[in-house]
Amino acid sequence: MDAFTAYLSISWPKLIEMLAVATLFYYLLLAARGTKGTAVIAFIITLGAVYFICTQFQMITLKTILDQILFYGPLALLVILAPEIRKVLERAGKTYALLEWFMTREESEEQSPILEILTKTALELSEKRIGAIFVIERKEPVNEHLVPGTELQALPDRRFIQSLFEKHNPLHDGAMVIREDRIWSAGNFLPISESKFISDELGTRHRASVGLSERCDAVVVVVSEERGEISIAFNGRLARGLDEDQFIEQLKAVVEPNETFASIVPRPAFI
Repeated sequence: MDAFTAYLSISWPKLIEMLAVATLFYYLLLAARGTKGTAVIAFIITLGAVYFICTQFQMITLKTILDQILFYGPLALLVILAPEIRKVLERAGKTYALLEWFMTREESEEQSPILEILTKTALELSEKRIGAIFVIERKEPVNEHLVPGTELQALPDRRFIQSLFEKHNPLHDGAMVIREDRIWSAGNFLPISESKFISDELGTRHRASVGLSERCDAVVVVVSEERGEISIAFNGRLARGLDEDQFIEQLKAVVEPNETFASIVPRPAFI
């Protein structure tokens, strides 16, 4: 018993270290879901297990091959994961993103007027089967990720928003960007996602919404013209077929300070 107690007292630093490493890997896997990183991490874990077996059973030839793979592997990973690494570095390079790890910014709990107008407008467009894309800019600018349309800087109005997505309007095919409680621009074209997790039945609007959400922290609301479904794209994930209550609840969750989208939308988010 004394030996067991002594072992526990000696192992506390190691247990803390193991807990820290496990937490690190958990958040790494959480961030990599739905990207190339998931397959790469699974491959690394498998490779590590095979290497351990080769070491234990003295499989010299196979171990030599694995040594070479592990030596040149990091360079290959840099090439394969270059887009994902660039996104992480872009976000980490912003001063406010780093400061938010150490302090919480106080924000108003009141719902933005334009958010309420957007919610009602999206529901009305859904009933009328009018396709639409709304981009809600948050902290990271979206301009560098899209082909700009027509700048408006208009005050929010439900009838005005609906008219922009009517088929006779030349701006109806593009996305509307909402910035600083204003309709900043319309007719914008978003980058198309190359993710393999997106269902084949989804069209350009949904792929474009996911594509933008992969590159910045914007929230994208999509109204399907064919099915009248409302979807939300955020952080490279897509919540589809939301009813009115789900749409309102999840839109608040991602736009307002309580960013719990990952827990609200269980995986797989792409269906």
